[in-house]
Amino acid sequence: MNLEKLIQVTGYILKKYKETTLNYTKLIKLMYLADRESIRETNVSITGDVYYSLDNGPVLSGVYDLIKGKYTDSASQNLWNARFIKDGYNLMLATERIPDSKLSECEKEILDKIDAEYHEASWQTMIQVVHNPQVCPEWQNPNGSRLPIKKETILEGLGRTQEEIDFILSEDAYYRNEEKELAALSV
Repeated sequence: MNLEKLIQVTGYILKKYKETTLNYTKLIKLMYLADRESIRETNVSITGDVYYSLDNGPVLSGVYDLIKGKYTDSASQNLWNARFIKDGYNLMLATERIPDSKLSECEKEILDKIDAEYHEASWQTMIQVVHNPQVCPEWQNPNGSRLPIKKETILEGLGRTQEEIDFILSEDAYYRNEEKELAALSV
């Protein structure tokens, strides 16, 4: 998960709503659907977050922990808290000065597309949307617990063949290793 990019995605979505405030359940569902759509279109998620099935549908684990103030890295949590305020079940911008430079035009188009489709939907409607097996066949009822949603399962739900899935996952592993090697060189 790239925290800076995650902050920019969150800010980009919140700026589309009155007073830059949004129920965080709806926000998380919008972000999940945008990541899912990005995987469908490009084989890569926008946020790079990890997904879980919870009772109210899929969540981005890192975003959920950040919103709840329970992220494991305190520096990352502090960075998030400097940009967003949780007020009950709503999340709002603490500052308008959140750039979107880390987002590609394709990613912005996907975020715009998902928001346009669900902008007027309530958080309750969003839960129904992600529980629909026609929309998110990868979601499983965890019965009060949480179950991981793997990228492979999302790709299966998008109709990809096993050969395509294996190729996409091997590309992911290659790029992760490349990023680690580049990070080691920059030290």
